[in-house]
Amino acid sequence: MKAHNKALVYGRQDAWNASSAPQLRATPHPTTSLAMPISLKAMSPDAYSHFLETAIPSYAKANTTSGRWVESEAMARSHKVYQSLLPEGLETPNNHLFNIIENENKAIVGHLWVKVDENSQAKSAFILSLEIYERYRRKGYAKAALHTVEQVVAELGATSLGLHVFSYNSAAINLYADAGYQVISQSMQKPITLS
Repeated sequence: MKAHNKALVYGRQDAWNASSAPQLRATPHPTTSLAMPISLKAMSPDAYSHFLETAIPSYAKANTTSGRWVESEAMARSHKVYQSLLPEGLETPNNHLFNIIENENKAIVGHLWVKVDENSQAKSAFILSLEIYERYRRKGYAKAALHTVEQVVAELGATSLGLHVFSYNSAAINLYADAGYQVISQSMQKPITLS
């Protein structure tokens, strides 16, 4: 079954249909199904195109804001990163791309991309992108999405879930710390010039 054809919805008990996504072996979670304000729904090809239209510029901007990339090269570099990480788009193995859906009004409030690493003895998962669109921020959707994706990757066999956050993004750092994420490594950079 093709990834983009899976009618996957996590976070709402009434939306789950196990026969539509046998590869993920997911079941509804009573702790998340009715209490969560959001659901994670597998992206369609159209949603994936929209995801790329927003995620690539967002990643370019984050890298320029952090000082890692210069602005003149940022978009090209961001395109290259996305192409290397998702060479088969929605069909790229072990990558799961979701729209974050607000349960009450069914609005798409953001996106989440997680990869499950199957190359180690203990499976691990890594969130490559989590974005709540600007007009929906500060409403608890990111925290709910984190909680829901933890259940998703646990069902896929992962025993840990990691992510990256840029040091300038104090709001995200606080969110992740509140959600139980701990710093396990730290990258540092110093600008240098020829003397």
